[in-house]
Amino acid sequence: MNDFSIKIYNQIIEAIPDFTGLHKKDTELLEFHIENEYKSTFGDLYIQTSDDDKIWIKSSFPFTTYEVDSVEELLYILEGLLFNQLFWVISYDDGDWDDTFLMLKDQEIKTEDGFTYKILSWNGKDDKVINA
Repeated sequence: MNDFSIKIYNQIIEAIPDFTGLHKKDTELLEFHIENEYKSTFGDLYIQTSDDDKIWIKSSFPFTTYEVDSVEELLYILEGLLFNQLFWVISYDDGDWDDTFLMLKDQEIKTEDGFTYKILSWNGKDDKVINA
């Protein structure tokens, strides 16, 4: 792995030792793959670095790629997602993808008329669709 990816890997493993060995081997960039034991619509979770030294988190579900600013932010998001306190929200305008963002559990989201919002939780128990 490149120097940036090694640095990020070490910081993640220091905070979450259970992730040791969950990354792809013999690659230039870091990629963790965390399987979703609940097999929910959310899908599996991936943490990746890019050639331009950015950190990304995404799930198997389309349109859930999210750039994080730091390992601290990544760890906050991971904890929230894995403990079902933070959810992906994917909005669609007439069936076409519009936006992706994160929301806290029990947070109200501002909706726009004509948009559909798909809310995805790690375990699937809090999944819902809002048609505005």
